[in-house]
Amino acid sequence: MELYQLRTLIAVAEEGNFTRAGKRVHATQPAVSAHIKALEEELGVRLFDRTPRGVELTVAGSELIADAIDVLAAAEKLQARAVTLRGEVVGNFTIGLCADMAFLKVEKLLEHMGERFPMLNMQLLQIPSGAVLTDLRAKNLDAGFVFSGNPYSDLQAIKLTEPEYFIVGAAKWRDRLENAGPEELSQFTWGMATENSPLREIQLSIFSEYAIRPAQTIGANSEEVLRPLVEEGRVLAMMREDEAMELVESGKGAICTSLGKHPTELNFVYRKSQADEPALDALISVVKDVWEV
Repeated sequence: MELYQLRTLIAVAEEGNFTRAGKRVHATQPAVSAHIKALEEELGVRLFDRTPRGVELTVAGSELIADAIDVLAAAEKLQARAVTLRGEVVGNFTIGLCADMAFLKVEKLLEHMGERFPMLNMQLLQIPSGAVLTDLRAKNLDAGFVFSGNPYSDLQAIKLTEPEYFIVGAAKWRDRLENAGPEELSQFTWGMATENSPLREIQLSIFSEYAIRPAQTIGANSEEVLRPLVEEGRVLAMMREDEAMELVESGKGAICTSLGKHPTELNFVYRKSQADEPALDALISVVKDVWEV
């Protein structure tokens, strides 16, 4: 059994087609067929059934595909460790971003990574904090930035900072927001973070504490979506202190001071099971340096 055969197996399973799988593994369709046939003969089971749409995993194939993925991952880890022993650190990371790249210091992170560990490659995905945690536990991400704490025992969190949030509206509402009580605040349309965001929980706690019952809400999966709605006077929304102050200083926003400020945490999270891997250790060291923790 060869590693290239396992790569072909995984490609065929994911593509459902020998020709498309061949393009992924840089092999011809006959070569792909030969790889699968050789595996089936060695394992003694049929791995795929032909269908009008292509091919599908058999029951046996479905049982074995996860093992094939694990074997390939172990082989890649072995290769990375061997390179590390030669004095180099290599790896590929997919990192979840819960906020804008400027706030998360991504540019500085990439600069430091390039200088210190040029063979570490990163893919960046901007998704809500809850999705970062879920995808990290499902091994769809290797690390990520999240707001609020870490509720999972299999994940490790490094606290980076404690940003504070304010309720912000358009500048034209400044006088109304200074004196607004629960009844008037309830008449505004409120911008809401998605269900995967801890910021939504903070916002709901504000509603409960101040007896606010919004007549209408607009959901958004990022703060970048809400900001123009605030500026245009369409919604009240939670905004990070730096963004709120920038909006106020530019004359485009006003803070609802009666609702106070609300702190949260920004954490960098990763799986504990990977903590001893040189590549992850390198990434963590750069994050700590950039954030000075």
